[in-house]
Amino acid sequence: MKKKVLICGVGSIGERHLKNLLSLGYSDIILFRSKNKKLRTIKKKFPTFTNLSKALNEKPEIAIISNPTHLHLKTVMKCIQSKCHVFIEKPISHNLTGYKKFKELIIKNKRHVEVGYMMRYHPCIIQIKKWIDKRKIGKILHFKSEWGEYLPGWHPWEDYKISYAGKKEMGGGPILTLSHDIDLSLFFCGEIKNVSGNFNSSSELKVNTEDFADILISFKSGACANIHLNYLSRPASRKINIIGSKGQILFDYYKNQAKMYIDGKHSKTYKVSKKFNRNDLFVDEIKHFLNKINNKNPNVENIDNAFKIVKIANIVKGY
Repeated sequence: MKKKVLICGVGSIGERHLKNLLSLGYSDIILFRSKNKKLRTIKKKFPTFTNLSKALNEKPEIAIISNPTHLHLKTVMKCIQSKCHVFIEKPISHNLTGYKKFKELIIKNKRHVEVGYMMRYHPCIIQIKKWIDKRKIGKILHFKSEWGEYLPGWHPWEDYKISYAGKKEMGGGPILTLSHDIDLSLFFCGEIKNVSGNFNSSSELKVNTEDFADILISFKSGACANIHLNYLSRPASRKINIIGSKGQILFDYYKNQAKMYIDGKHSKTYKVSKKFNRNDLFVDEIKHFLNKINNKNPNVENIDNAFKIVKIANIVKGY
């Protein structure tokens, strides 16, 4: 029998998780949101609560946290105390307040808690990791990524000026909102040594966050990373370039392909199947989480990684 699920926050990403859970056979689902209003893309109605304590009184076993970033930890901690296994949309938080208490709570309650960096489930990223682990391009020397998208074009159905993505007090800004590339730099390069960076808000966008950032990370392995994130690019651009001692890997998100070069010569191209859909990444990460919830020894590695990303953001911003 499928477990009861509570979804906290039902904006665009919350509705995506709701659809995916339904497709996986989960039907006993309740919602917690600030206002009890119609769902944008789903006609079916679900029990909806505007009070988290009342929602938790329904005894859900799983909680999906997809409300604004600044509310994540407060919401998660209540869910863990109610014995829920918890999946958290990235980023885990906008600051490091409560990190130690949060980690202790996970261990004490033996709950499985996972943060959703779904790009790790992209077929190209999986292939790139295999190439790197097999040292196809030798020792990793440099990771460079660029991800830019024009913020007003993200969700045409809503006003970007009231979205959490453009509000500092809600944990918005490209450093955290587009933090997948920071996560991938850690995934490929390992433990951090030093962090620095630059950010600014120089456009006419009506936001009170940065609209671009350049992040520099040096790793204990000797590798370095240069990560550029922005809310400005038209057309959108999303690419990764990894340089090794023997070769190079190029990944283009919008072409869904990765190319490997050895000694300057093209070696292999990995292209995603035409059947691939971006939503597959969200389905795969939820499947991974659901398969882990019976683990009696909570794995906090994912949580530590998620807070490292928040720490990087805070260092770049000078907090």
